[in-house]
Amino acid sequence: MKFLDVEKYTPIQKSYEAYLKELVEYCKDTPRHPSYHIHPPCGLVNDPNGLAYFGGKYHVFYQWFPFGPEHGMKHWAHVISEDLVKWEWSDQMLIPDQEYEKNGCYSGNSIEADGKLYLYYTANYKTEQGKIPKQAMAVMNSDGTILKSPNNPIIDEQPEGLIGEIRDPFVFEKEGAYWMLLGGGSTDGQARLILYKSTDLENWVYQGNIELTGIDLELGYMYECPSYIEIDGKDVLFLSLMGRTPMGERFHNEFSSVYFVGELSLEDKTFHVESFDEIDKGFDFYAPQAFYGKDRQPMMFAWLGCGAQELPYAKEDMWIHSLTMPRFLTIKEGKLCQEVPENIKNEYAHLDIDSKRIKPEEDTWYINLTDKQISEIQIGDQEDHLSIKIDWAAGHIVADRSTLKHQFSTEYGIQREVSMSEELKNIEIYYDNTFIEIYLNDGKDTMTLRAFPENVEINLI
Repeated sequence: MKFLDVEKYTPIQKSYEAYLKELVEYCKDTPRHPSYHIHPPCGLVNDPNGLAYFGGKYHVFYQWFPFGPEHGMKHWAHVISEDLVKWEWSDQMLIPDQEYEKNGCYSGNSIEADGKLYLYYTANYKTEQGKIPKQAMAVMNSDGTILKSPNNPIIDEQPEGLIGEIRDPFVFEKEGAYWMLLGGGSTDGQARLILYKSTDLENWVYQGNIELTGIDLELGYMYECPSYIEIDGKDVLFLSLMGRTPMGERFHNEFSSVYFVGELSLEDKTFHVESFDEIDKGFDFYAPQAFYGKDRQPMMFAWLGCGAQELPYAKEDMWIHSLTMPRFLTIKEGKLCQEVPENIKNEYAHLDIDSKRIKPEEDTWYINLTDKQISEIQIGDQEDHLSIKIDWAAGHIVADRSTLKHQFSTEYGIQREVSMSEELKNIEIYYDNTFIEIYLNDGKDTMTLRAFPENVEINLI
């Protein structure tokens, strides 16, 4: 088909409806579609937004540029599921069609109240002098219809000492009030976690900044995508960092996402950190968002991507990226543990490891490795493979993309490492047609990445 050259800040509108339908049909016939990772019908997906278990179903919104595999005017696409396996598209989404959001509906979260789902997002508003921070709200009713607040933008200010990059609202209820976290940065180049308070979910009052205490760690020039959740009696804060420099094995991606376990004091505006770590040690992971699923199960999705990547095949396929699989969250010995829901795990083709070379018959497969005689897993053939090197006793694993023909994001390195505080007991690998998630010791550490070997086989060395 003939692809249109659509201007970067173009929202979905009637004049493009026929073209988008044609583009979706084109993308359906392209290869490399995953089976169990939410991905766009066309165009680009990045941050998960508005995650909720509402009305007996899971609702996932995500940042979506429909017209091509690059960053542009962001919409909130919307998919719905009862079981986290099969997802249905919903036409009820956020389209940036108002002046206050003229450059896109950026990231945010949701909260249920009075039988409705309140959606919070950053209304992206650019000028020649820079961004003007604006936060907006929409309400999804029980029948699924979504209406933007007539009072938008509900926050239209830039507190003193902060830069105009204030974004990604995360709203939660605690101590009889509603609170909003926002990511931002100070005029002197320090990342800031900004706090607002409300009694009615629509009128918000600036409270200042939350300081992280009990930790001496350089955290970059800006926070993105904050989220907060209680897990196993502990407060857990997620932050995505911009401008954080590498430190040992950590923080080698263009941007990094970190969790902090501790105690949040809204009165003192502090988060006292007891433990922390990078959430995922792979190449392609960013912008996680935590939420409560069915029966208040702590959960998370993240973007399976990072930054402005140029991936193999994206320009010809006309779609790019996915979300991670949903992950159930627990805290064990101060560490965030992540597990794939059992019903999703059971959907994968489970491969028997009865030889040193396995040729999967499916594009989507799973292996659980426990044989400590194996020191390397190669996904692909000898000339073109992802290498995963293992030191079981030391609890050390290295994912190496240098032996792949299709290279990308090499400016951020070709290896990622994990050194655990215990010996390795098992390695679970989920391969979903180039989308790879690796879980060590039942999710005590994870590595998420893409790899594009042309001939998919598994060699155990």
